[in-house]
Amino acid sequence: TKTGNPLVDSVAEHQATRNSVYFQYLHHLCILAPLGFVSVSFNYGDGPSFLLLYGATAYFFSSKMNRLILLTGPVGAILGGIAAGG
Repeated sequence: TKTGNPLVDSVAEHQATRNSVYFQYLHHLCILAPLGFVSVSFNYGDGPSFLLLYGATAYFFSSKMNRLILLTGPVGAILGGIAAGG
């Protein structure tokens, strides 16, 4: 087993997230959110630095456990809106 606990390993939500799951749940945000992330990184300040930290943290933890992909929804929508709005 991966963690040593067969109960945890048997639950599919505790497995690492595949890249196809991001596209299944987030669709166009998979393209727009990274563009918004880059756009926000050029406009540094208190608000933008929070978005950069929130986006990086949400992606890191959602890649570790399938259930935590819910964390990427709000920040993905914000960064995708920034990219779409120009």
